[in-house]
Amino acid sequence: MLISSFNRWQRQLRVGQKISLGYGLALGVAVLGTTSGILLANYHQDQAREQQEDALVEYELINRLEIEALQVRVYRQELITLLSQPKQLQQEYAHFLRHYQNFKEVWHEFRNTEGATKEEEEKELPGEVETISKFLKTYEGVPEAYIQQMDALLQRLNISELKPENVETVRSQLIEFEKSPVIFKMNDFCEDLLEIIEMTNQEYELAEATMKAADTLRSQIIAGSMLVSVALAIFLVISTSRAIARPIQTLTQVAQRSVQESNFDLQAPVNTQDEVGILAVSFNQLICAVKHLLQQQQEVNKQLESYSLTLEEKVEARTQELREKNNYLKQLLDELHRTQTQMIQSEKMSALGQMVAGVAHEINNPINFIYANLSYVEQYTQDLLKLVQHYQQYYPNPPQALQEELKAVELEYLAEDLIKILQSMKVGTDRICEIVLSLRNFSRLDEAEFKAVNIHEGIDSTLMILQHRLKANVQRPEIKVIKEYGQLPLVECYPGQLNQVFMNLLANAIDALEESNQGRSFAQIASDPNIIHISTIKADNQVIISIADNGLGIPQAIHSKLFDPFFTTKPVGKGTGLGLSISYQIVTEKHHGRLYCNTTPGQGTKFVIEIPIRQFSHDAAA
Repeated sequence: MLISSFNRWQRQLRVGQKISLGYGLALGVAVLGTTSGILLANYHQDQAREQQEDALVEYELINRLEIEALQVRVYRQELITLLSQPKQLQQEYAHFLRHYQNFKEVWHEFRNTEGATKEEEEKELPGEVETISKFLKTYEGVPEAYIQQMDALLQRLNISELKPENVETVRSQLIEFEKSPVIFKMNDFCEDLLEIIEMTNQEYELAEATMKAADTLRSQIIAGSMLVSVALAIFLVISTSRAIARPIQTLTQVAQRSVQESNFDLQAPVNTQDEVGILAVSFNQLICAVKHLLQQQQEVNKQLESYSLTLEEKVEARTQELREKNNYLKQLLDELHRTQTQMIQSEKMSALGQMVAGVAHEINNPINFIYANLSYVEQYTQDLLKLVQHYQQYYPNPPQALQEELKAVELEYLAEDLIKILQSMKVGTDRICEIVLSLRNFSRLDEAEFKAVNIHEGIDSTLMILQHRLKANVQRPEIKVIKEYGQLPLVECYPGQLNQVFMNLLANAIDALEESNQGRSFAQIASDPNIIHISTIKADNQVIISIADNGLGIPQAIHSKLFDPFFTTKPVGKGTGLGLSISYQIVTEKHHGRLYCNTTPGQGTKFVIEIPIRQFSHDAAA
């Protein structure tokens, strides 16, 4: 009666209510069972852990008492042998006082807690409480008497201020104290204490075994409660699923038969008032509607067959036309990108070359004037100094006023320092001339045509231009440039464009090193310095130029996009994404060579340029 009433009540529920009821009961049973198991297991584990901690505290306390008593005895006996060695005596005496003080503190703690057994008798080993109580009763007053006599002896001897004439007196008193009855009782005290230490050690091992058993029991309780909870939950879920699934399965079978047999006269039974019952009514209505629509569709299909043939032909023709237009637009877009990168590179090289050449020209004119006149100034200065020396030889005793003037101007120092100043000016003008020559070599406006050049001059000129970025600053030490140049012949190339490739690759290497320095201190960078390694070799009929850094490397995900136009990983405003693309075009198209990258994330990046020594089709490349 009760079951039938429950079934009638269940048939009136909606699907959502059935699901909520079933899964709510399953979840409640699972949570309640698992939580109960965990609480019970935690209770047993906490009891075992508390027993283990108490045993460890007791063992450590008694073990400390034994160690400190033995240390006091050892250092006390060593004092007798070291009385005639003041330096070692003071060191050992300090150790003795420290252990003696520790012994007193540990003894008071042991005596007050009765070996950590107060209020914990039920957790101790059988007989342990009686053994400790008997020990305390046997040696009642012995440590106190020992401490009292020791304090009196130390106060009387005053070893920290021992004088040589008192050494023998102190030694005899220490030896006499070693023969006192309290010392023998303390020796027995230490030996009996070992028995208690052994018992506490057994207690700690028993506590560890209890803790392991509690862990095992905890795992078993949790696993058992979870299995029972899951079994009950699965039973409730299956029961709920069957109550929902049976009407749906009946409806599904009718639907499959109507489709497979094309029998649209079938009707699904309606046994519930929930969504499934409503769905069955709607399905019956749908079958009737489908039957009517199929009849209409057969008539329409006959009309569509005649139109489909002509429509396919029109679609195919239109598709072919669109495909051809897309290919044409793609070619135009590629050509536009190529032209754009060429124009940007040309304008950039032209502007850079004009600026560098202009700067070199403006600096070169005045520096040539200075450099040309330095030799005359040096010669005139030498002549004037010789003239002054001759005057001093023929007039060794000039008038007093002239002597004071010579002393005021410090003639000897002036003659010596003037020569050094002229030499420094000459070194400085030589340096400026080298910089101007490097600027002209880099721009090579006078070498825009295809010609044979020294590759090493172009690399060195580029390094000169980037010198301000390579030198040390407040954030990092100097970036080291290691050059391993091979014996290269003159190489036919476009010098200005090839210098632009060197500029792009070296600037990128510096950027990569500065990025790898983020978050590192000056000392850390100095211990693992930034390095750019440049090497050149001749292989068969081509030269290979490698530019490598020890930065962070390039992620493998973007390795294939490095030479794409406008692709960059630098922040907005710092990179345009054209440097490597233009460099790739210059090397591959202008010089019929190769430009590729080898990188290892976290270790660095190396770009390799391979170009022929002789170009046989440079006119076509231009």
